[in-house]
Amino acid sequence: MSTATLPMAKCEKCKTPFPTQRYEMGYRNCIECSAEPKWSAVPVINHKTGNEVQIVKDPEDAAEFLHKSARVGFGTMRGMSSGYKRKSNVVSAPAVVLPDAPPADRVLSRKALPNEYPQVGAKVMAYVEAGKWEEARAEIQTALEEKRIYGVHSRRLTEILDALELNRI
Repeated sequence: MSTATLPMAKCEKCKTPFPTQRYEMGYRNCIECSAEPKWSAVPVINHKTGNEVQIVKDPEDAAEFLHKSARVGFGTMRGMSSGYKRKSNVVSAPAVVLPDAPPADRVLSRKALPNEYPQVGAKVMAYVEAGKWEEARAEIQTALEEKRIYGVHSRRLTEILDALELNRI
């Protein structure tokens, strides 16, 4: 039966005709004038071939269900973790106030430190040749603190000193 031959009722708000079945179900307005939200449907997958569709009246509940049942990886659903709650679409984040200029002591980018590893190594070896072992260790520590060498360089030079001290007679 086509919609043109169906008996029609009149909308109480806009006076446009709508199907009588809708009027018999208790609705007095057409779909456009209705204040009731749209109903949603969510798939319920029991098995490969045992699927069904569940009608959900609240669209927010339907969105929550769909979000939790979405797969994030092979065989894992988002909502399987305890206490998981979908983030609402409405975000009320506080306004971010940016300063006019960054503080002078703040690092804005990473750039390579000036590497004085060969010079520090030569100075340490000069101390070792002169028999000044404590001064050699102090030079390594000072160069590291002043960021003239990296931590890996400090460890290498310390290992060299330790090996030389073990072989010293």
